[in-house]
Amino acid sequence: MRNLLSGLRLQKDDPTFLLAQYKALSSQIPVLYILLIINALAVAATHIHTAPMWLALYVPVGLSILCVFRIIWWQMHGQDPVSADRAYSVMRRTVVLAGVLTLAFGTWAVGLYQYGNAYQQGQISYFLVVTGISCVFCLMHLPAAALLTTAITFSFMVVTFMFSGNSVFVATATSVIFLSFPFVRVINSYFRNFAGLVRLTEELGDKQAEAERLNLINSRNALQDQLTGLANRRSFFRELQDLLQQRPEEPPIVGLVDLDGFKPVNDVFGHAAGDLVLKQTAERFVALMGGEGTIARLGGDEFGVIFPSDLDRNRVSDMGQAFCAALREPYEVPGGSIRISGSCGIVVPEGDGHTAEQLYEKADFALYQVKSRRSGSVEFFSHDLEEILRQRHLIELELQGDNFARELSLEFQPIIDLDDGHVVGFEALARWNSARLGRVSPSAFIPAAERTAMIGKMTRILFAEALQALSIMPPPLRISFNLSARDICDHETSMALLGMIHAAKVDPRRIEFEITETALLSDFDTAYDVISLLRAAGITIALDDFGTGFSSLSHIHRLEFDKIKIDKSFVMQFDRDVRCMSITRSVANLCRNLGIASVAEGVESAEIAEALHAFGVRLAQGYHFSRPLRLHDAIAFAEASETGHQTRHVAKA
Repeated sequence: MRNLLSGLRLQKDDPTFLLAQYKALSSQIPVLYILLIINALAVAATHIHTAPMWLALYVPVGLSILCVFRIIWWQMHGQDPVSADRAYSVMRRTVVLAGVLTLAFGTWAVGLYQYGNAYQQGQISYFLVVTGISCVFCLMHLPAAALLTTAITFSFMVVTFMFSGNSVFVATATSVIFLSFPFVRVINSYFRNFAGLVRLTEELGDKQAEAERLNLINSRNALQDQLTGLANRRSFFRELQDLLQQRPEEPPIVGLVDLDGFKPVNDVFGHAAGDLVLKQTAERFVALMGGEGTIARLGGDEFGVIFPSDLDRNRVSDMGQAFCAALREPYEVPGGSIRISGSCGIVVPEGDGHTAEQLYEKADFALYQVKSRRSGSVEFFSHDLEEILRQRHLIELELQGDNFARELSLEFQPIIDLDDGHVVGFEALARWNSARLGRVSPSAFIPAAERTAMIGKMTRILFAEALQALSIMPPPLRISFNLSARDICDHETSMALLGMIHAAKVDPRRIEFEITETALLSDFDTAYDVISLLRAAGITIALDDFGTGFSSLSHIHRLEFDKIKIDKSFVMQFDRDVRCMSITRSVANLCRNLGIASVAEGVESAEIAEALHAFGVRLAQGYHFSRPLRLHDAIAFAEASETGHQTRHVAKA
């Protein structure tokens, strides 16, 4: 009943509920008016010859005309969008009009009661009851109007027939009195259900709106990089695909920009500083784009560019150079000023038939080429690179073949002791003689194996051959074996290698693993754990290609390398470039100060060998001593050098 009492008052402070009431009424009130007209004209037709004309005809016709106007109004305006204030005003007027019309129809019906016979009086009773019931069911959404009209019609009926003296009419009036209570309960129950439905609909609407809001946020997050606010990788490829579908004959120009020297920023200044650098980089790139084209962060420190369609090759090149120049500007972060650089790879596609993935791969390959030269500039994907890329795909395809394992082999390059010229060991060098591709360079197939996740399988195959070779070589000859970045950062591979050593019953001290500086940078903590595990087993660890990467002296100190190999790019220019000579001397001094051995690669003349020995470099390898050899030739070479060493030793004695 509390809900009913609250429903008697229009809830102006609840616009949603008010509008729901209005909408429900707009479809029910015209039905009520139609019922009133039909019933009133039916009563008028039966009384037209027994009652005065004004009462039997003029009054009901006039009231019916008023109802027709109200029907027309509701039909014209009932479905119009209205404000809460407008709905409130209309429903207040509806309550008043409902009371006035019900009072008018009731008074008219009671006025006709005295002119009819018993049948006509029964019709009056029927009219009043039907009118009351019609008001109940058509005005339930507006309890004030429903109760008012029901009270008026039932009151007229009860008062008129209770004192009629007719026992049938008195009994009918008594029944109506008792029926009025269930009708009130019906009105209350219906209004309570209606109010609950409106509240539930409102809650569902709020939840749907919240779900749509969250969906919008998720959609935006799915297409936006959260750190920089740029488009992300998914958005980049979606837009690229859309452009290719819209104008396949004019594929977009795509570029990739990669930050050079970004990882040391995180290592030295922390990830917060790295994030700040990425944000500032995004701002610089957006400013350069000028609102045209698309700039996206694809992940890490890699950015993708879809250049505006109206740019020619020269202007695209200028923009690529501008990106690189923007990266060379200093970055101000907490703790100091940072300087980095960047490289840019661009593909200007020709013809049609391109896919988003192909354009990205070509731009990425151009970026790889420019980064390998460390020039920090722009590289366009060319026909020459197309051929290299095609060859790379062929190599990657052949790596998946069944014959790959059988086509792999090792060659062994002697490592010479510069003190007396004898062989101390061999570096095992991977070789692949493909049935389809012929002899494939290690510089081509090893990176391909890393890209295709075949490097672990390749390492196991080649290391098994190295262990077999070591079992044949006379002690104390050693074998130096190269591990890739994936190998050194994979606990499973390291455990497999130790298991293979144990199964082969080979002395671990005769094995040396070489790792590159790049391997350290990929995941230093894991590399540290793996290296510690290998060294604990008695295996020697050498740092390969020192000076060509980005490792710091702190890495060398923490990892306690047994050897450092001086890269051949310095040694081969030793006698022509003063800087290379200085770098070589510095590395030799570093090794001597740390108490570890130094190994020079790429020695191609006796003069260089003598100079290296004078600098304190003890071990060397290169074409001056020997090219890489097959196993039996390598053993023979070692035996010959040992004989020569013994001869020289006797001669000196």
